[in-house]
Amino acid sequence: MNVGSGGHHPEQTPAIETTELTTEQRIELISTQDQLIRLFGMEIEEAGEGFATVSATVHNGFLNSHQLAHGSLIFALADVAFALAVNSVIDAVGVDYSLTLFRSTRIGERITAKCRMIHQGKRVIVVEYEVTAAPNRLLAKGKATALPI
Repeated sequence: MNVGSGGHHPEQTPAIETTELTTEQRIELISTQDQLIRLFGMEIEEAGEGFATVSATVHNGFLNSHQLAHGSLIFALADVAFALAVNSVIDAVGVDYSLTLFRSTRIGERITAKCRMIHQGKRVIVVEYEVTAAPNRLLAKGKATALPI
């Protein structure tokens, strides 16, 4: 497959019309169609209109060279929580992300990302999120911006 030519990926499913879906249906659609959730073994702990909580356990495949959870895992959790929070309300895509990492965590620990919308305008949506590990250790905090599509 030539990725650069925009070739069709055989496992790709066609887009689903979402304008008439309820919040619960939108969340269900994202949770079943977002491949990263399954790939990373994420669990959607809570999701509703404009908010979401997603978690995953750090395993060997998520470790960096220092044997700490890779920053991309922390970001991925925040991004999936962001996608759920925003798309529970309106179809949108992320266009700007800011994430400050304060510390990491180790294998076997559970990481949780919480996201909530703080602004929903006609042309721009802003969320804030934080990622923690038990017991209430702040790993990262940030904001993201989405544009309705």
